Amino acid sequence: MLLCAIIEIFAGNVLERMKGHLTITIPGLILAIPPLLDLRGNINGALASRLGTALHTGVIEPKLSMTPEIKVNIASSLILSFLASATIGILSAGVGMLLGRTVSILTLLMISVVAGVVSGVILAAVTVVVSIVSYLRGWDPDNVTAPLMATIGDLITMVSIFLIAILVI
Repeated sequence: MLLCAIIEIFAGNVLERMKGHLTITIPGLILAIPPLLDLRGNINGALASRLGTALHTGVIEPKLSMTPEIKVNIASSLILSFLASATIGILSAGVGMLLGRTVSILTLLMISVVAGVVSGVILAAVTVVVSIVSYLRGWDPDNVTAPLMATIGDLITMVSIFLIAILVI
């Protein structure tokens, strides 16, 4: 939990540093950041729980290899990431238009989807590794992986949003 707190402080610092830059150049993006952060924790927490259950029940062998079960779980989390990120981008643009300060819907959609999928790919791989390694060490993956992925997800998503926004600008 101490590691999670330290990572969250670092993610908050990333948001604080990019807040001024993003609110001026891409005003509607600040509306998309909280749901995108929540999305990462929810999707990777669910992936971690599915992997933990599969490891405990013997459906997945505790090996760092791409079994069909792991591929299906990763694919489902990436599809969910894509669809939810697109929805967040569209809704953020809509709310931004209502408030009178936003960029084009295409810009917010592109930033949300690309940042969501990039962070989703990275976090899916990390989730699989952390789940299997924690299981092999005798730790319960449900107690280790889900909180750690929610925390790491915040940091990786913040960095992804910032880098994609800079590339779009």
